[in-house]
Amino acid sequence: MLWILFFLLTTLIFFSGKNLVRYGDILAEKLNIGRTVIGVVFIASITSLPELITGISSVTYADSPDIAAGDVFGSCMFNLLILALLDSFYRDTPLTAKVHHGLTLSASFGIVMIVISVISILLGNKIPSIGWISSASFLIILIYLLAVKIITDYEKRMISASIHKAVEIYGDLSLKETAVKYLSNAAVIITASVFLPKVAKDLAHSYGMTETFFGTFFVAFATSFPEIAVSVAAAKMNMVTISVANLLGSNIFNIFVLAVNDIFYTQGSFFESIDMRNLLSAGFAVLMSSIVIIGLVYRAEKKKLRLAYESIALITVYIIGITVIYKS
Repeated sequence: MLWILFFLLTTLIFFSGKNLVRYGDILAEKLNIGRTVIGVVFIASITSLPELITGISSVTYADSPDIAAGDVFGSCMFNLLILALLDSFYRDTPLTAKVHHGLTLSASFGIVMIVISVISILLGNKIPSIGWISSASFLIILIYLLAVKIITDYEKRMISASIHKAVEIYGDLSLKETAVKYLSNAAVIITASVFLPKVAKDLAHSYGMTETFFGTFFVAFATSFPEIAVSVAAAKMNMVTISVANLLGSNIFNIFVLAVNDIFYTQGSFFESIDMRNLLSAGFAVLMSSIVIIGLVYRAEKKKLRLAYESIALITVYIIGITVIYKS
């Protein structure tokens, strides 16, 4: 019954996440929210909504900081794995060669924020706090806002045309109808994400798995369904930049979620409560992000195999990472 409930919740997250992105995009268009904000920040934030709600639920309802941290770092790894899988959609040219160099900004900020979170976990309660909230969380929030500002300023010149095309295919819906559908799908995601960590924790214990591994693999897989939905849809519509920007932007938002988790975790130091094994997934996420940056900078013109070399490397590192975390 736990597995049935788990897959039911993940299915709800997948389909509602896909619809949420669609109606959120239309809503932003009708309210004159900048098109660049949608692709670089808005869509990435929406598709990471399950990580946000799941994280809050993990540190409150489920009382499991490890599920929260595992979900965040595992989702970062899984988002980069999605990039490798999307590369298979294109036969001749690597995915990283189809987007502009500016996306290295997102990948680089992702690495910076992951490293800061790793240092915060290593130092634990040695970091000064304000009340129960670590100063590291305020730093993470500050860097997130800085990343949003810098990336959005850059992207204004790069993907506005692609986003405009993406919005046109949705057709003409009224503002009221769009808002109702948007809120309805958001409510489904929030509800499913609240119960997901408790079910995941019970499953982990029943199978003798650590909460760190279950959060890194199963929960991260479930909460990454919206990223899969929007990225595949964008790739099929040949909007590669939006797809890649969404995945890399989601990683930045995921680390921001750690700071939010710290705010809601009132039982002590959130970062000190996180199992050190989560540093493994954080390290593999940094390694995978570095591989993506290499691909974005090198920009190979052709690929000899169905997958580019960087995509093969991402898949290999992900498999090794999950295996190591499982056995740790």
